[in-house]
Amino acid sequence: MRHLSGLLVVLLLACGTAACGVGTGDDGVERITYWSASQQSTLDWIDSHFNATHRDVQVHGEYIASADDLTAKEISALKTNTYPNVVIGQDPSNLPLLAESRKVVDLRRALKDVTDRLYPGIRQSVFSGGRQLGFPISGVGNFVLFYNKADFAAAGITRAPQTWPELIADAKKLTVGKRYGIYIPLGASEWSSYVWETLLWSNGGELLSKDGRHAAFDSPAGVQALTWWTDLVRQEKAAPSTSYAQAGSYDGAPAFAGHDVSMIIEGQFALSVFKDAKIDFGVAPLPAGTTGKAIGAVGVGVASVFDKGARANRAAETFLDWLGQPRQGAYLASSNGGLPSSPDQIDQPLVRKQIAQDPTYTTFSDQLKSSRSRPTVLAYAAVSQALYTQIDAALRGRLSPQAALHKAAQQADAALKETQ
Repeated sequence: MRHLSGLLVVLLLACGTAACGVGTGDDGVERITYWSASQQSTLDWIDSHFNATHRDVQVHGEYIASADDLTAKEISALKTNTYPNVVIGQDPSNLPLLAESRKVVDLRRALKDVTDRLYPGIRQSVFSGGRQLGFPISGVGNFVLFYNKADFAAAGITRAPQTWPELIADAKKLTVGKRYGIYIPLGASEWSSYVWETLLWSNGGELLSKDGRHAAFDSPAGVQALTWWTDLVRQEKAAPSTSYAQAGSYDGAPAFAGHDVSMIIEGQFALSVFKDAKIDFGVAPLPAGTTGKAIGAVGVGVASVFDKGARANRAAETFLDWLGQPRQGAYLASSNGGLPSSPDQIDQPLVRKQIAQDPTYTTFSDQLKSSRSRPTVLAYAAVSQALYTQIDAALRGRLSPQAALHKAAQQADAALKETQ
C-alpha cells in the first residue's frame, strides 16, 4: 500500500467542510475552535487574552487529549467531519499523514513573517512537500550534557568536554569502581535514535537524502558516531551495558540521579529528578563532532489549520500569528516548562525571570541556535524504529556499527518506498 491513509482521503472527499465549523455569527464575528493537550489554565489564558484584543475573531479552546493521543483523535475527527479549525500540540512527524486528508491549510503566505523569526531548526519542522503544514508553538524541548561536579573535581577535570573525543577521554577517567563515566541510551526506543541523530549531524551526516526518499545515515559520519557509542559501552567499559529505562522512559535519568554515572545527555524534564536526588550537577552544550560543530535536536509542538472555508481559515491564521508573537510565545514557554521558539522571546519579562531563577536555562536556550528537528516525512516513525533497533543491537555487541547501520538503512528504505 503506497499511501498509509488513502482511505482517509476518500472519506474526506465525500464530506463537506461546514458541518463542524462554529462560523460567523449574526454579529459578524468569526468564531473558531481549537483543540489542545495543554492544561486548562493555559487555554483560559489564551482565550481571554486573544478575545480581549480581537473584535472580529473569537476563539474557544478545548482540551481534547494527551499529546500522545492527539493524532488519533485528529484522524478520527477528519473521518467523521468533526474536526476543529485549529489543533495545537501535535508532533511535526505526523503532519504529512494529516496532509493526506487534503484539509491541512498551507500557511506559507499568511504566516511567513512570524515563521521567518523562528530558530532555523524549529522552522524546518513544519515544511513538507513545499508546503507549510503548521506553525511551531513556543515551549520547545532539547537536551544538553549534564555532569556531576564532585566527580569532575575528584578526577581533576576542570571543564566540561567540548568535543566527543574529549568526552570519551573524560568518561574513562570518571569510571571508578561501579560508577561509569557516562550513560549511553540502551533499549529499543525513539530516545536512542533522537540523541544519536545529533552526533550524526555533528559529524556532517544526514538522516535522509535531500529528497527524503532514501536513508543517508549509513555513511562514514554515521559509522563514526555509532562507533564512539559502542566503544564507550563495549571496549572502554565507560558506560553501562544494561539499560536504566524506567516507567517506559529510556533516557536513563535514574542512572545519573542514582550516581551510577557521572555524565548524561538529558532534557529539561530531568532537572527536577536530579534536584530531588541532591546531585550537585552542571550543564554544558553538547560536545562537537568531527565537523567542529555541535548540532542539537529540538522537540516541537505544532499547530495546524484545517480547512473550513476562506473566512474561517483567515481567522485561524490570525490566531496563530498572534500566538507566535513574542509576548504570547514567552507565556507559552514559561507556562509549560519549555523553551522559546524564537530569539525575540528571550528578552520578554517572563523568560528573563526564568533565566534569573534557573542557572541552566541559558545553556538550553543557547543550544537552540544550532539545533535541528527530525525530518517531516510520512515514514519517520518506521525509519526511527529501524535505526534505534539496530543501534541497540550494536550497543549489545550483536552487530558491528557498520553492519547495524547498513541493516537499518535497508529497513528504512523499504519503509520510505511504501509511502512514495
